[in-house]
Amino acid sequence: MNIGLFTSVYFNNIGNGFIDLGAEATIKEAMPNNAHIVKLSQCANFAASKGKLFILKENPVINWLWVKIMSRFANKLHDQSYKVVKPLDVFSVAKIAKLDYFIIPGCVLTVSFFSVYEKLIEEKQKQGCKIIFLGASGNHYTEYEINFVSECLNRLKPYSIMFRDSIAFNHYAKFTDYAYNGIDNVFFVNRLDIPSIETTMSPYVVLNFDEPQHDKIKKDLEVRFQGKNIIVSNHKPFPYSKISNLVKKGVMVSDYPLDYLFLYKNASETHSDRVHACIPTLSFGNKAQLYSKSPRSALFENVGIYDIKDRPVAIKNLHEIQDKQIAFLSRILK
Repeated sequence: MNIGLFTSVYFNNIGNGFIDLGAEATIKEAMPNNAHIVKLSQCANFAASKGKLFILKENPVINWLWVKIMSRFANKLHDQSYKVVKPLDVFSVAKIAKLDYFIIPGCVLTVSFFSVYEKLIEEKQKQGCKIIFLGASGNHYTEYEINFVSECLNRLKPYSIMFRDSIAFNHYAKFTDYAYNGIDNVFFVNRLDIPSIETTMSPYVVLNFDEPQHDKIKKDLEVRFQGKNIIVSNHKPFPYSKISNLVKKGVMVSDYPLDYLFLYKNASETHSDRVHACIPTLSFGNKAQLYSKSPRSALFENVGIYDIKDRPVAIKNLHEIQDKQIAFLSRILK
């Protein structure tokens, strides 16, 4: 049995790497003894379809406009912008690999994902692949997004959708025979072999804030933790013109996901506006606090955390929740 894992691109968000690693850890524990994981990248289709959008986004003027003005309307502009994206039939190893299952991890029940990859998924189905969405969710859950994704799922009729939040489950469970209201893939990174060791800065607190509107919160936290060791991380490892300036200021940036997981594994606390700085920290048994109004924060409810925006919290009974998700995946990988 060949199980394809459709891995993401990391340059715009290193958290995608955590998702892929957590998904791989889940699949390894769920798959039959005769199965093999074949990791196949989304890069080719991403570059062909989204390249011009990201070139524009990296332009200093466009970037400034987005940060200062356009980001306020992100929930509308983000989806509408993908009307101009045309999926291209390009060569990729994901297209030619003969697979029994094609597992797609992460926040992919979105306009952006299906605008680029729906035709590839249809091709994999024609090849005899069973499609599984693992740890899936929506983005903004606007009416436009929900209608768009519903139409795509109705056409595709995937073999299984394993969700990471109840909002997505309630909207999209009806489009598959095997639905599971589960947890985010990154909650499984504690099953990777990442050592817990003392560092020259132990104990330390991680501050991870990428949104400019949270600059004041970050500064307040720096005052609060004054006298303690603070590590500032950034989850966007490209372009190098940006990270060159960041690392010179002492910010932790890397194009290697395991660098970040080592950081969160050994942190005493993480404070962030990104869910995928908080989730690995929690997975490793440490405390985290989230500073975000994003609908993505709903995913914490499926691990029994409801107050992560109010104070630093830790997680309980994670192993039991993980085992249930692994057991479900194991039953459908026949």
